[in-house]
Amino acid sequence: MKPIIHDWIARDIVGGNLALDLTNTVSGWKSAPEDWVPDIASFLAWARTCGVLDEGEQNAAARHAKDFPAAAERVLACVKELRFALRGLIDSLEHRRPVEPGDLSVIGEWMRRLAISEQVIVRRNKVDFTINRDISALELPGLRVTEAARSFLKNFPTARIKTCRAGDCGWKFLDESRNRSRRWCDMAVCGNLAKTRQYRARNG
Repeated sequence: MKPIIHDWIARDIVGGNLALDLTNTVSGWKSAPEDWVPDIASFLAWARTCGVLDEGEQNAAARHAKDFPAAAERVLACVKELRFALRGLIDSLEHRRPVEPGDLSVIGEWMRRLAISEQVIVRRNKVDFTINRDISALELPGLRVTEAARSFLKNFPTARIKTCRAGDCGWKFLDESRNRSRRWCDMAVCGNLAKTRQYRARNG
């Protein structure tokens, strides 16, 4: 997989759920995959862009990564393992194929990490769960993605999960259009590119 330093912008976040957004940190799943979070700085930039970290948390995570580079590399490697497992599981559910046990194992391990990182709180007379404040900022993105994936996978919207139709993309997204007709991760990018290619093919 080719490492790419990508300048993350809000328009790149198209999944509709953090679990999908994490899998979309690889571009070109169907052809020549590119890793758009090849290092911890790129990963933290993605985390800030998609809202999984706020500015203060991103800065704290960057400081921690600078002070403990080996720990940062381990965190990144584990998150990438989660990325591939989520991609595999979501792809299996989308296409109603048998699930790979290895994908379930990785996701299950992250679910256990999340469980031991949470505390029970009461807010406005309602019980809720939140991640402990003493968890390292470096660990927060993976745990928050897992938190989002937990409810997403439990109530998996099979009919609304789509894979971008562009042959060199492969990003996944939640189709929230009324008639479920969305075909592209971003019409202005993949959609227009595909139409341009079709036009050129028809007109030589």
